[in-house]
Amino acid sequence: MKIKTDFLLPALVLFSGDGYALDLLFKPEFSFRERYDNNVRMQINPRHSNLISTISPGVMFGYLADDNELNTRFRWNELIYSSDSALDFSEKLVNLSHKYQGERFKTDLAASYAEESSINNQLDPTVIDPTQINEAGGVQLLVPRNTKSVSPTVTYNLTEKSSLQLGYSYQDVAFDRAQNLINNLNYSDYSFQQYSATASHAYTERLSFNLTGAYSEYESANQNPGLAFGVIPITTGFSQKSTTFTYQAGLQYLFDEQTQLTFSAGIRDTDTQSTQFTYFRNTTIPFPLSQQSSLSRNTVGNVFSASLARKSDWGDFSLSAGQQLNPASTGNQQTSTTFSARGRYNLTERLSTGINANYLLSESISTFSNDTSRSNNRTFITLSPNVQWRWTPEINLDLSYSYRQQVYESNNQTITGDSVQLQFSYQPQINRQVK
Repeated sequence: MKIKTDFLLPALVLFSGDGYALDLLFKPEFSFRERYDNNVRMQINPRHSNLISTISPGVMFGYLADDNELNTRFRWNELIYSSDSALDFSEKLVNLSHKYQGERFKTDLAASYAEESSINNQLDPTVIDPTQINEAGGVQLLVPRNTKSVSPTVTYNLTEKSSLQLGYSYQDVAFDRAQNLINNLNYSDYSFQQYSATASHAYTERLSFNLTGAYSEYESANQNPGLAFGVIPITTGFSQKSTTFTYQAGLQYLFDEQTQLTFSAGIRDTDTQSTQFTYFRNTTIPFPLSQQSSLSRNTVGNVFSASLARKSDWGDFSLSAGQQLNPASTGNQQTSTTFSARGRYNLTERLSTGINANYLLSESISTFSNDTSRSNNRTFITLSPNVQWRWTPEINLDLSYSYRQQVYESNNQTITGDSVQLQFSYQPQINRQVK
């Protein structure tokens, strides 16, 4: 038994026993991105542009066995802004995945932990009121976002053509609130968990059907300190809990080995209970002159997803559309309607070009204080052509341009941004032969 590798570090160690082999994996990764952006904070009238340098070292390690595998990836993103040092941040990302394949059943486990900058992953405004989106305030301020998630699934093959999958997912999102944002931070901590069951049946080699039922819970809360009459310490805030039942039916059809169509549609039924309160500071005693309110409501909506994908020697393309209820950091869930298109064309074996286009319509009504309700409905459009060059098997260069446009319903203001990014990526390639 021999192992051949072009990498000098001990990237792979092989253990063997009677009928069992275990491969231990270790892969370092590194990328460097330089991006020019003329509207990082997504302001109506941006003050200045930025050069953003992102240094991203990382490492992947795990193992491969006969019937299961484990991958763990650590990544550090050091973000440096040339004209806005207040946005500098160190992101830490950890991802873990485990897969087991048995004779009749298989399991999948995915877990992650992330400390990220809200500039990179929050489309919602940092300030409370979307009408405050202007040159002075700006849409985005840096708020560290901490995310934990886990999602195990178990799939059992009932017959050669039929299977049953049980799944669970949990996500917890929390924001580190700086002192200057305590009273006007739009973001609310939330948790989301979902239980699901999917039955699938392969009608023919090309056509399969599936039925899915899911139950989910969303909880969110936020509170702000204040002074009543300028002297009495109080706390105002809200809490919300939503439960949703979702039922979907879908199909998957293979036109040929290179082209696939998937479609599913169904309904959801959501019950929401919200409470707004004003307490004496550090107690749960209601402030007597304030208005306490509770709201219960039921909404029924549609959910669907559709995609068409094709791969060939010349490249690939995909089209997709969907609508679903998503957890959000605005204190309420959001109905998201999305359309996207992606295409890639191989100019040579090493050089390719592509384009990505996305459209998002997000709808929600959020309440953040005892007397203020407003719409955060918005549309967000991105268009990004790109070129990729595989310099060597280990080194890739990517050049891309991105156009962003966001429109808020509340003030009918259009915000645009342009960016150009050059990325250098290095990942050692491991060649091995086991004899």
